[in-house]
Amino acid sequence: YSKTKFQYSMKTFHFQFFLLLLLSTSCNKEENSSVGHYSKGVFVVNQGLFQSGTGTITFHNYKDTIQNIFEKENPGQIMGNIAQSMIAFDNKYFIAINNANKIVVCDGTSFKSLGEIKGIDLPRYFASSATKLYVSAWGSDFKSGKIYEINPKNLAIASTINTGGAPESLLISGDKLYVTISTVGEKSKSIIIIDTKTNNVLQKTDISDNPTHITSDKNGAIWILCGGNSDWTNPALNTEGALVKLVNDKIEQTFKLNNGANGLTIDKNKERLFFLMNAKVFAHDITDVTFEKETIYDGSFYAIGYHNSKGRLYLADAANFQNDGSVTHIDPISKNTARFKAGIIPGFFYFVD
Repeated sequence: YSKTKFQYSMKTFHFQFFLLLLLSTSCNKEENSSVGHYSKGVFVVNQGLFQSGTGTITFHNYKDTIQNIFEKENPGQIMGNIAQSMIAFDNKYFIAINNANKIVVCDGTSFKSLGEIKGIDLPRYFASSATKLYVSAWGSDFKSGKIYEINPKNLAIASTINTGGAPESLLISGDKLYVTISTVGEKSKSIIIIDTKTNNVLQKTDISDNPTHITSDKNGAIWILCGGNSDWTNPALNTEGALVKLVNDKIEQTFKLNNGANGLTIDKNKERLFFLMNAKVFAHDITDVTFEKETIYDGSFYAIGYHNSKGRLYLADAANFQNDGSVTHIDPISKNTARFKAGIIPGFFYFVD
């Protein structure tokens, strides 16, 4: 990983090397053998070492935890540097390998490799409808980003949508694709809305500094987490984060947050938001008219996800960013927790039931 890219990754994800807390939780059984089927469970996408490592996938089937499933099912192969995210589509798994500029495609049950899609500079995150699959990509210069529509049948790029900037998280709602344009290389406060019927850009809207994560609630409102811009040489220039609510593609509410707010997910009823900030897990009800600063768990985590069928929050602990990390999952109501091991820098969750 180049020095420049590493610095930008540091800025994007707000690493907190010296604030990580030890968690006293129960551990699940570790299993090293191949299970041969990966159609139901929790996938943890581990980024791997930034400069020299390969990304890996941890699979947790609620009983056993299997590390390095790609390598186990595809002997002699590695995914590459850096594993960013994954999605299931057309009975396949698509995995974005950021620094290797490719997407790895695996069978949706066996996880056997089906091939690769190359020519995508720094792919990031996916979104899918019933018929379309998209991935965001920063571009090699961090300012000529694009959205790619992927053809799952021939594993090729079907179309390209120019967004500029560094497109990050994606959300499909109805016939619209919402794209956050993050601050990487150059500052941004924009989201872009695309018509999925035509792949034409409909709208570009400024909301708040550094939009990163996005979700929708039960009423169809769109929620965007903005981390604020960070100046590592002069923290006095840091800007505030924000949680922004869009209704009918217009800003309805903006809740001020601290710089460095990260991650955004919503519960199974799509009524309660969760995100990371200040070494805590915060909750925000979609009906709240002010930010109540409600916290449900303490700890410095790198990623967050919500498993609908289990009703549990999943929290990734990247430890020292050099050795294997772990995942804590918690019932937001009872606060009951459990933990299992993951690979190096667990950074994304994908749930399949």
